[in-house]
Amino acid sequence: LSAIVLVLLLAAMVHTYLTREESEPPKWMGKLTSASPRFSFRLGFLLLGFFPTDIFTSVAVGSYLASNGLPLTDSFGFIVVTLLILAFPSLVLLAFGERAEAFLPKAREWMNGNSWVVSEVVIFLFVGMSLNNLLG
Repeated sequence: LSAIVLVLLLAAMVHTYLTREESEPPKWMGKLTSASPRFSFRLGFLLLGFFPTDIFTSVAVGSYLASNGLPLTDSFGFIVVTLLILAFPSLVLLAFGERAEAFLPKAREWMNGNSWVVSEVVIFLFVGMSLNNLLG
């Protein structure tokens, strides 16, 4: 199972790199700039639960824990980091107020232009976990 996950992760890295120039944010994402809190929450909940990359990442973490006989509590670090990343824009807005309102659009533009870099870093982290599991 670890070898299959590793091959899939490597294929995802290659695909992400090869399609980096074609990558565009989905059209629905533009609606989030003027979305109501209710719409944003509902969309976030659905994306978190059903987005293919999130499911694949969770499978990678779960298979790593299962193959090493680790308890569920060992996933808490992954869960906390994931929640902090998801909450980061809201936390920045709460902490910095108006200054955050000027910064967050710039950060969004950078993420739109460099999302493939972020994806590659995350996939590389899971490749490392899979290699550790496979070789260790």
